[in-house]
Amino acid sequence: MARAGRRLIMGVVAALLLSACAGVVTRPDPEADLDTRAVMLLDHGRHSSLVLTRADQSMVRYLYGDWRWYAERDTGFLRAFPTLFAPTRSALGRRQLAAPATEASLRRQIPVYIQAVHGFAVASERIDRLDRRLDEHFADHIEKSLFNDYYDLEFVPGPRPYTLFDNSNHVVADWLEELGVDVRGSPIFGHWRVENDSR
Repeated sequence: MARAGRRLIMGVVAALLLSACAGVVTRPDPEADLDTRAVMLLDHGRHSSLVLTRADQSMVRYLYGDWRWYAERDTGFLRAFPTLFAPTRSALGRRQLAAPATEASLRRQIPVYIQAVHGFAVASERIDRLDRRLDEHFADHIEKSLFNDYYDLEFVPGPRPYTLFDNSNHVVADWLEELGVDVRGSPIFGHWRVENDSR
């Protein structure tokens, strides 16, 4: 009986920890006269990426991660440990995508697994500002770029070290907040809950 009780307690604690390690995203409700465009949060399971819609209705996908894992595709079992327990070199990935900004279009153009697509209507001015900032980072580091055909992304060195507590999900959460999207909690393991989801 005591053993069963311990298992129950451990299960409850594990559930609480997992719920605490989730990013809760609330879709913004902009004013009716605000110019908006689509933004897509791509949930890849343990990792995330973000798709922005540009003024010409084309799209651009951004991803942040460990340089050796993504840019060099060094994904062996032993490689996982440094990315979990020590700061490593980061990578910023980018790829332009064709319109339209729909889930079906994204799934056709992106070769990697997508568990879920969450869509938001975001102020166009905010999208342009974030896109411009990331594009300028690319331009500043383009001489160090590396294309990985497996992910179909071009990578440049990221702006800060990659760590377990500053991973792809945290950076995507930061980008969403720049776009005016409310993000609560910590999506450390890529667990996302989206309220008022619209695709």
